[in-house]
Amino acid sequence: MPWISPLPTTALFFLVLLCFPGLNAKNKGVVEQSPLSLSVQEGQSISITCSLKSSHEEEGIFLFKTHMKPESVLYVSRQNTSTIFPAFANRLEYSKQEKTLVITLHNLKKNDSDIYVCVGVLKNSAVLSLNGSGTMILVKDHIIPHAEMEQTGCSNNSWIFYGLIIAVVLLFSALVCFVFYRVNMKKYFQKSKPSAVYEDMSYSSRRNTLVRTNTYCNNN
Repeated sequence: MPWISPLPTTALFFLVLLCFPGLNAKNKGVVEQSPLSLSVQEGQSISITCSLKSSHEEEGIFLFKTHMKPESVLYVSRQNTSTIFPAFANRLEYSKQEKTLVITLHNLKKNDSDIYVCVGVLKNSAVLSLNGSGTMILVKDHIIPHAEMEQTGCSNNSWIFYGLIIAVVLLFSALVCFVFYRVNMKKYFQKSKPSAVYEDMSYSSRRNTLVRTNTYCNNN
C-alpha cells in the first residue's frame, strides 16, 4: 500500500469522520485521551494528553478541533517533527515521549471553545485511529476575583474621599482669602475718608481767613 503524506490526511480525517462514524466505535481505545472536559477562563492554559495504544508503528499524531470550527491544531510525526497550524501559532507547546503526546494550549480565547480530538496515523496505513470522546474545552469570560473587586472598590472610594477633602480645603482657603480681602478693603476706605474731610476743612479754613483779611483791608 502506498505511503500517504501526513498533512494531506487532514482532509481524509474529516471525510472519514463525517462519512464513516462507525470507525470511531470500531477503533475506540486505540488512542487514549485525557481529560474528558475542561472549563477555564480566558487567558488561562490547559493540557491535553494523547496516548497511542497500538502494536502498530505510528506515523504521527494529530490534534483537531472537530465541532464549532473544524480545523487542524497540531501534527507531530514519529520523528518528533511538528507542524503547528495558524489557529494556535505562538500559543502551543508540546512534549513527546514514545507514543504519548502532551499538548499545552496557552492564552485561551472564547472562540477556542470546542471538542479537541487526538488522531493517530498508523504507518503505511490510511486508516485513522481516534478517540471517540475527545476533550471538550469551554472557555468562559474572565472573572475578576471578589477580593480584587473589593480592593479596587476601596481604592476608588479612597480617591473620591481624598478628592472631596482637597475640594473642601480649596473652598475654605478661597473663603478665608475673600474675607481677608473684604476686611482690608473696609479698613482702607475707613482710613481714606477722614483724610478727605480734613483736607476739605483745611481748605475751607484757609478760604475764610483770606476772605476776612480782604474785608479788613477794604474797611481801612
